[in-house]
This record gives sequence, C-alpha cells and structure tokens, in this order.
Amino acid sequence: MASTFRLSISFLTLILFSLWVVEAHTSRKLISIKEKEGQDISHLLKDGEFDDPSLYMYFTLNDLKLGTKLLIYFYKNDLQKLPPLLTRQQADLIPFTKSKLDFLLDHFSITKDSPQGKAIKETLGHCDAKAIEGEHKFCGTSLESLIDLVKKTMGYNVDLKVMTTKVMVPAQNSISYALHNYTFVEAPKELVGIKMLGCHRMPYPYAVYYCHGHKGGSRVFEVNLVTDDGRQRVVGPAVCHMDTSTWDADHVAFKVLKMEPRSAPVCHFFPLDNIVWVTK
Repeated sequence: MASTFRLSISFLTLILFSLWVVEAHTSRKLISIKEKEGQDISHLLKDGEFDDPSLYMYFTLNDLKLGTKLLIYFYKNDLQKLPPLLTRQQADLIPFTKSKLDFLLDHFSITKDSPQGKAIKETLGHCDAKAIEGEHKFCGTSLESLIDLVKKTMGYNVDLKVMTTKVMVPAQNSISYALHNYTFVEAPKELVGIKMLGCHRMPYPYAVYYCHGHKGGSRVFEVNLVTDDGRQRVVGPAVCHMDTSTWDADHVAFKVLKMEPRSAPVCHFFPLDNIVWVTK
C-alpha cells in the first residue's frame, strides 16, 4: 500500500510539472478570464446572460445520464503565463495570510485596486476563511505542503488515486479549448464508498491550490463526453454536492442553474488544471 501511495505521489508530481512552468525568476503575472482564448463566444451563451464562459461547468444530478447534452467550457491555461511552483522552503519565507495583505502587495509590486491585487485579496480570504460545518479545507502553497495536507486530511495509510480532466483528439486534429456542446457517450460511473478532495488553482503570484471536501454528501463520477462533431473527447471526474443548504445564497451555481438557492444538489466538472484526490 505504501508503494502504491508513493507511485500516486510520483504521478501527481508529473501532473503538476506538466501544468506549471517553473521559471528561474519569480513571475508576477496572475491569469484572468479576460486573457483566455480571445474568441467571440457571445453567440454560444444561453440568452447572452453570462460573459464568462468558465461558468459553463455546472449541471444537475438529473443530467448525469447517457445521451444528455450540455454546453461546457473546458479551458487550458497557456503554460508560459502560469505562476511558478515554489518549493516548501521558498513558500515558507513568504507570509500567506490576509492580515499581511499590504506587505504581500508591496512584496509582489502589485497595487491594491488592480485586478491582480483584488485577486490576491480574494484568494487569501478563501484560504483564511473557516471551514463550513462538515467541510475539510486547506490551501497548498507548495508541492510538499499540498501532499502533506492531503495525507493529513484523507489518512496516512489510505490508498489514493489522482484524477484530472483530460481532453483527447485524433492525432491529426488540434484540441479546441472553447465552449462546446458535449454529450455523455457512456453512463457516468459513480465511485462508491470513497472520500474525495477537490483542489482548485487560485489566482496568485505563485501556484496555490485551494482544496476542499465534505465529510459526507458528495458523489464522485467518472465521465466520458464527446463534442457534437465527434472529434473531441473529454474524460475525467465530476462531483455532485448533495447538500447545498449551507452554501452562500449568492453562489454563482444557483444562478447558472436557475435554481432556488440551497434547494437542490449542484454538480460540476473540473477545469483541466484542477486535481481531484479520491481514496481507492
């Protein structure tokens, strides 16, 4: 079991280094939605309501069946624009708390009212906030801290599996990271009797992952989707949060799905640079 866990960690390392560009100098750039794929997607948005295509990741539990068609946006960041991955030694030298916001903005030469400054404040706020009832949460600021916190949360002796979203096309075709109609071409497979943590990349001058999971009430699925033209396939994890009663009533998922806040389960796919940990 220990050897299997070490194998999973090695696999995660490869995943993270494929997602991050580690530069010799510290990057000061944060990625924003406005920098993504400069394409006109207005004709694809439902009723023109959402100008951020990344919101098209939510769906309902009833959608999880063979043949369902959904409008989804799977985006991949430009690796050359990604903030660097720090070692634990580097990350531990920099405070990571909202109480040190002014120091951090000065350290990274970012103004408070800039989009980057607001993003830093929001990320620190998410990471400093107390977990809601029944939730596990933490922020990993280095590969080492991420692995240690995952083990502490999920168990030091459990058998772990790392899941990510993958986009595949035939060799002669190029991948289109855009808003597409996707159809479930296989019945989603539920992973039963597991624990899970979803780790989401946060906007920050270096790589930070916000990880969270619930002690109960979430269901994890492996999905297999294909675009209308059949040229692009997406496989990976999806999660349904069965109890949304403690969520913020203004959560964007309720608006996207046009449902009463906290009234029903909410499901979502994961961006390509997110990580999902599950116990096997």
